[in-house]
Amino acid sequence: MITVNPHLHTTSAYAPGASPEQIKAQYGLSDVEKLASNENPLGCSARAMRAAIDALSTVNRYNDGGTALRVRLAEFHGVTPDHIAVHNGSDAIIHQIMRAFLLPGETALSSEGTFVSFRLAVAGADRKCRLVPLADGYRYDMSAMADAVDESTKVIYIANPNNPTGTHVPADELIAFLDRIPTSVLVVLDEAYIEYARQLHPQTIPSDDAVSRPNVVRLRTFSKAYGLAALRIGYAIGHPDVIQWLNRTKLPFDPNGVGCSAAIAALDDQEFVAQTVELNAQCLAIMKQAVHQAELVSVEPAANFLMIDLRSPESASRFHRLLLQGGFISRPLTGFGLPSCVRISTGTLEQTTRLAEVLRNGILQHQTHEEQSPILVREV
Repeated sequence: MITVNPHLHTTSAYAPGASPEQIKAQYGLSDVEKLASNENPLGCSARAMRAAIDALSTVNRYNDGGTALRVRLAEFHGVTPDHIAVHNGSDAIIHQIMRAFLLPGETALSSEGTFVSFRLAVAGADRKCRLVPLADGYRYDMSAMADAVDESTKVIYIANPNNPTGTHVPADELIAFLDRIPTSVLVVLDEAYIEYARQLHPQTIPSDDAVSRPNVVRLRTFSKAYGLAALRIGYAIGHPDVIQWLNRTKLPFDPNGVGCSAAIAALDDQEFVAQTVELNAQCLAIMKQAVHQAELVSVEPAANFLMIDLRSPESASRFHRLLLQGGFISRPLTGFGLPSCVRISTGTLEQTTRLAEVLRNGILQHQTHEEQSPILVREV
């Protein structure tokens, strides 16, 4: 019998959500919209698409391992290439960081209700993580996190904006937090949704200079605002003393050449990014109004989704199921440690308008006699 490292028995494989085709068959629907994974409803930049197609002509050759992409990203961020590491999505870099920097006996620190890949990465490295409870309003409790740092703390993970709550840490809170953290502790700022946040909350999003410190690594992705989710391109920005270990431990030819070519072209099309974040702001306004009219209240979002707390796992499950019946796939958040919550991504204007109609038409009121509790939430 082939055995594995014992700690792997505590991990589980990622289970992707149902596809629109599966939901169409299950509920007998002709139109189903997937608003579960925070994807870009506009697709991707036409420039990126052309670059990807052109790159297909050389798929028989090994690519440069992201070298050209690192050079372009360095130009974009005003740093040198040794400040940049690239990989198969920012998820892969989170796993890399935990394997590279967490030594035996050291721990990782974060918050409850944050991105699930953090916990999976720590478990995969056979290390322990500690989680601080969320503060009121489903926000990171930065003071409590700083207080929780002890001799064993080596890595701190902060998703800003946070997935799945949609909240963000304002610049003054984040800077005050960083000032309290020892330089021997690596702070990972996962900024997968930063493009949306800067458009939605421009006055409270920290500048790059404010968080550029030797012990801070910022993660970015081409999966969200750039619309290249399937090509798996993410990157890290940090001090060369830290970034060198990410470049040393990456497989030689990752990320893939088609994805790198598309990412370079996407980076050069900031007009597409601007269209994306503007559409998101419009759709969030529609969703927030509909949620309010349906007597559901969500926290103020800083990304491209809304999180709704239904007060109980049963109500959250019913809410998710009723949205499916209305033709919309949302994301239940049990796996994120928030079993009473559901996350809904923004879509196109047409998709979002139809979602609003589903909510306004009282889909949430269709309860059986056995389900008497109303689906209402407290204001936060």
